[in-house]
Amino acid sequence: MFSRCGLSPALCPLSRQRPEPKPRTLRLRPSTSPTGRWLLNRERKRVSGSYQTAFRVYRPEQKATRPGGDLDNPATLARAVAASAAEKEVMMLCVGGAGSMRTGMNLVLNFRSMGLYNMLILALDPTVCDGLWGALPDLACVWWPSKLSNKRPASLYNTMFSKVALAFFEARKLLLEQLVITHRLNVLHLDADTVWFANPYPIFKTLYKDYSLIVQTDNPFVNAGVLYVQNVKPGDASAWLIEELNRRIDRFTYRPETVTQLPNSHWSSPPYFANADEQANMNDIVASALIGRNTFGNGVEFYEARFKKDKGSKAAREKMADSGWIARTQQGDVTPARRNLVSLAPRDEFADVVHLCKMALWQRVQVAPLKVPDNRTAAHTELLLAPEWLFSHFPYGAFFPSFKQCHADSWGWPQASALEQRLCMPKFRVPVVMVHMAGLRNGQWGRRGVMRALGVWHEAADQVATDSWVSLDTDRLLVADPSLLRHGLRAMRDFDFLAARLLLLGLLLGRRVVIPPLPCAERWTQQAMEPRHLRALEVGCGPHKQCVWLPMPHFKEAWCSGVDFIYDIDYRSLLETDAETHRDVLHLPHDELHLPATTSGAEPEARVVARRSGAVLPTERVLVLTGGDGGDTALGTALGWLPIDGLSGSWDGAFAQRVRAQLEAPPPGLALDAERMTVVKDCMRSLATSKD
Repeated sequence: MFSRCGLSPALCPLSRQRPEPKPRTLRLRPSTSPTGRWLLNRERKRVSGSYQTAFRVYRPEQKATRPGGDLDNPATLARAVAASAAEKEVMMLCVGGAGSMRTGMNLVLNFRSMGLYNMLILALDPTVCDGLWGALPDLACVWWPSKLSNKRPASLYNTMFSKVALAFFEARKLLLEQLVITHRLNVLHLDADTVWFANPYPIFKTLYKDYSLIVQTDNPFVNAGVLYVQNVKPGDASAWLIEELNRRIDRFTYRPETVTQLPNSHWSSPPYFANADEQANMNDIVASALIGRNTFGNGVEFYEARFKKDKGSKAAREKMADSGWIARTQQGDVTPARRNLVSLAPRDEFADVVHLCKMALWQRVQVAPLKVPDNRTAAHTELLLAPEWLFSHFPYGAFFPSFKQCHADSWGWPQASALEQRLCMPKFRVPVVMVHMAGLRNGQWGRRGVMRALGVWHEAADQVATDSWVSLDTDRLLVADPSLLRHGLRAMRDFDFLAARLLLLGLLLGRRVVIPPLPCAERWTQQAMEPRHLRALEVGCGPHKQCVWLPMPHFKEAWCSGVDFIYDIDYRSLLETDAETHRDVLHLPHDELHLPATTSGAEPEARVVARRSGAVLPTERVLVLTGGDGGDTALGTALGWLPIDGLSGSWDGAFAQRVRAQLEAPPPGLALDAERMTVVKDCMRSLATSKD
């Protein structure tokens, strides 16, 4: 069942961090399985024609157990590189707490299913590496304690934001520099909140092989989280850009007073803001490399006034009231830099490598030569601002329209191959190569929920940070029959109430819940699927297409994304592939279950739910709850015999105390500790008070 180590891996002995094997692993959608991704990569290689050699397997030659360690040890990085780089290629990923451990592990597994094993993890601390090694002992993982403990001056930037996050961002760019400049590697710099639908290396090594720096497009030029650096030589423009980024981060982090040396921020006074943000500075540096002279206007000088104005600075307030000053700092160098971008037309010979569902996305892209400012002898390199089909943004951008195109009925799914149908990838086309979920402001737990709904989550990723969520080691399922919803639903809050009761009942019965699909045709479902709400998604293709629920509210903590469940589309996949799921089933009217009255001598952790008939609770693998004859399946009251009102506050009531006692009780209870009980309470409160 559950251990009591709590949310932090540091609280657990290493032997306790490694998950016990589950008695049975549920095989969910093929698109989520390593085999499915491997087959997709194989078929994309096959259709690429003369470019099949670009679909290489990158596997480090040196095999090691728990490779990596403390980067303050000078010998560590060389060992980690030997265990992670393959053919001078390495992928670098930063992983922090429990949520990012899961999304990070999902990314590692996703890439491995494509034949890409060349991953190096930069972890927040040794316990993160220990947790990842518990699942993948050969994964290269390092940490850098001195970079996290550096004392920072009290600038506004250093005090307004998380010190740990700022130190982590600083460390990853320093590591990037060492990998590229010192070890002469090509590096794919990753964020953990990315989803990769296809192997990017065939793109990098064919149509974009001449571009030294391929960066996700953002305002005004680039996103600092996702980029690919290749063929860099010491002293060239790409090397300068990476080194200059670290020089500027260091300067404004540790010498904030030097912001007054810049032409448009000489007016500033302590406390300085001194923006050391990696993305803001990287955009200034790109502008500098495009116009051939150093600029700090858009990323540093503008924000000096922007943030000091909020702190009551009169001088900053005057600057922010001066439209000419704003235009000069924000656009004075950005506009001429943009004029140096060149439009690159797509070349038809690479169409089978790109191979998208929506090929209309394959349009002209922006490229430009990069120059080292004030250095005419330094070698120029080529910058490519990655198109939306390569590095897409979420939830706005090219991803959703292309994802819908992949699942459209116009592909003629009945005539498609069984593999295409299982993957929902018509002719093995993909919506985009990568989608970046940085725009989804809900933390890694919420992003995990969206990835699961999209069918791009590897179940094995949940084998790390096992003490940070609420999951049952069981293959027993609780399913809501359509008759349970026969009177329909009129708003998302009604479905939230149903989901709350199902999730609670699943915990009380020791079963994994199958969340039923939403009624796609209803207006409130259509509204819920709008990117601005993102309470639902349309997934699946052909006969499996359905609209799935997303927990609310999206938040940086686990909440309902930390309470385990599966979707009906996954259950349908089980029905097709697992005979036992068909055989070992009990259909039970939902009102056959009830809350028995307590007696004065009852144990506090006694079962909350029982059968009205007095029979034992079902033991079949699948329990399907039907509408029954009680008539309480009216709007919003399915499973209405199970109250949730008392779970929206402090859990002081008698019913809440009974639920808590059973969930905290040792087996056959769930033995939930305080941290995981908090996840359950937050989930119940968020759903029981839903007003959507």
